[in-house]
Amino acid sequence: MKVLLLGATGNLGIRLIPALLLHNHSVVAFVRSSSKLSSLLPPTLLSQIVVVEGDAKSSGSIKKAILDNNCDAVVNTAGLAALMPWQKSELPRIFEAVVQATKVSGMERNKALRVWFLGGMGLLDMPGTRSIVGDYLPIYREHLPNLALLNSISTETIRWSILCPSVMTPRSSTVELPMQAPTGNLIVSATVPPHWKNVWVRKIPLLGPFIVLGLNAGQYTTKLEDNAELIASDLEKGGDEWVGKKVGVWDASQEKHAKK
Repeated sequence: MKVLLLGATGNLGIRLIPALLLHNHSVVAFVRSSSKLSSLLPPTLLSQIVVVEGDAKSSGSIKKAILDNNCDAVVNTAGLAALMPWQKSELPRIFEAVVQATKVSGMERNKALRVWFLGGMGLLDMPGTRSIVGDYLPIYREHLPNLALLNSISTETIRWSILCPSVMTPRSSTVELPMQAPTGNLIVSATVPPHWKNVWVRKIPLLGPFIVLGLNAGQYTTKLEDNAELIASDLEKGGDEWVGKKVGVWDASQEKHAKK
C-alpha cells in the first residue's frame, strides 16, 4: 500500500516510517522541511521513501501529494492540540485540510482512502464517568470538533480511524530498520479504553466519577513504537476492524510489572 504520512518529523511520525516499511508499504512523507527530516532519519531509511514538501494546512497541497503519488492511504500525525480551551493551535486547520483532501481525492478516484488520524484518550467513552475532555477536565478541547467532523462523514467517503492514546513514550531513541520486534503487549479496543476499571466507587455522589478517573488515568502510557506498529499492521491487513471507530490502547506489560 502507498501511504502518505503527515507529521513525519514528530515523535510518532518518525517511528511510523520504519514501521510502515517493515509492513511492505511505500512511504510518501509530507513535511514542511525536508532538511529537518533528513537530519532525523538515517540515510538507509531516507533512501527508501519519497519526500514531498508542503503545507499541512493546505488541502490542495495534500490532495496533490495523494494524487501525484497514487497513494491508497493517509496517516496524519501532524499538529498538536492546544492544552487549555483559551489556547489555539494549528491542529484544527490541519485536521480539516486532511479530511477535505482525502474526501475529494477519493471522490475523484472513485475509491475511498484509508485514513488514520491521531487524537487523544479523552475522546474515548469511559464507563462510570462522562468524558474527561468534555465534562471534567477542559483540556485538549480541539480534539472534540475534529471527532465531530469525522462522525459527520460516511465511512464510504473516508475509511477513517482515530487513534486515542494517552501519554506515549519512546522505547528507543534510534529510528532504524530492522525495527525491534513488537512486544505483543499493546491491547486495543474500540470506543472504550481497554482494561478500564469501572469500580464501585463510581456510585459515590459527586466524587465517584473523579475517583474512577483517578484510579484509571495513570495506567495508559504506551510506547510510540507499539502505536506505530498498530497503524502499520492494520494498513497491511486492509480490513475494516477499526474503520469508523475511535481506538483506545493499553500496554499490558504494566500489569505484568505490577504483579512482580
